[in-house]
Amino acid sequence: MTPVVGIPVLAESSGRLAPQSGNMRVIDSHVHVVDSGKPIPQMMKELNEGYRLCGFDAICFAVNTCEGFHAIHRNLLAFVYKSLYPEHGYVFASLDYHLPGSNGPEWDFRLQAERLIDIGANGFKMYEGKPNARKVSGNIPLTSPRYEGFYDLLEKRGIPLALHLADPPDFWNRDKARAGQVSSGWFFGDAAHSSWQEIYDECITVVARHPGLRVILPQFGYLRSDQLDGLLRRFPNLYIDIAPGGTFDHLGEEAEVFVRLAKEFSGRMLFACSGVASDLAGANAARARRLLDGIRGLGLSEGAETAILGGNFLSLCPQKPVNKPALKRYAAIVRKSLDGFPAKASDQASVARTMEVIDFIEEVM
Repeated sequence: MTPVVGIPVLAESSGRLAPQSGNMRVIDSHVHVVDSGKPIPQMMKELNEGYRLCGFDAICFAVNTCEGFHAIHRNLLAFVYKSLYPEHGYVFASLDYHLPGSNGPEWDFRLQAERLIDIGANGFKMYEGKPNARKVSGNIPLTSPRYEGFYDLLEKRGIPLALHLADPPDFWNRDKARAGQVSSGWFFGDAAHSSWQEIYDECITVVARHPGLRVILPQFGYLRSDQLDGLLRRFPNLYIDIAPGGTFDHLGEEAEVFVRLAKEFSGRMLFACSGVASDLAGANAARARRLLDGIRGLGLSEGAETAILGGNFLSLCPQKPVNKPALKRYAAIVRKSLDGFPAKASDQASVARTMEVIDFIEEVM
């Protein structure tokens, strides 16, 4: 199998990358919400300082609430950050599955989206295309009629959707599993998980059914270069983010292929470093610098480089402020859903942290 498209990593730069000025803005379009557990103001301040250290002018939280009960407060955290740092924060919100009562009619996916758009969501992230997240959120096919109202709303409103496309195909092959992959729950070659082909077919069906819906495949969609080339030619509504898929192993292996694609499709590529929140001041700041150096060393035109690093994201996602009354209404809905909920011992910390975030929203914002 041909390796995934990559970006060459040049020699690591030293020191801090200053945020860009003028039209050259660097926006990481794919940042995970990682809760450090620290007091909310301290955590938000450290996040902002960390992203600036990475050399980013702004970041977009690609929220994942479908992963499990422990993730129920991530939309709230992302909107808090955006509210505190409106010039530096964007939110791709996520649908709720694990809050008590979230299967009721008042939690219809379209209504959920309308609520989150009203708060200030710039787009949406569907981690539901990842096999283990899909499994714990109900194993709902991406092509289910339950999602049609949601897709239709985004299509009509011009709101982008980052749709996680399965995972690397090797994650279904035990013989090729990396050390620790099976124990970490990232081996999917059993009857409990959907197949790679099944998720791929569903994802492409969604893109084809909704030609006005701007769909972003994170991390190159984990696709081979020939697959990616074919899909970008077939679907003008398809975009990719160029995060390295959680590993730098393939970087530099297909530099010439990437440069060709970047020259032809630079208007549909979004910069992403993917998940820097887990280590802001250490390894990921260096990782961000290497990735930025790699892109800047490709010899792309200034226009293509500017588009990839931030221009395309801004075209897809004009900034808009957080509607604080709407955020408080959503926080109240979450609080009500958790009040009196007989949480298991393993879930009590998640409930307590969610209530802490809600208290901050109600008292400070």
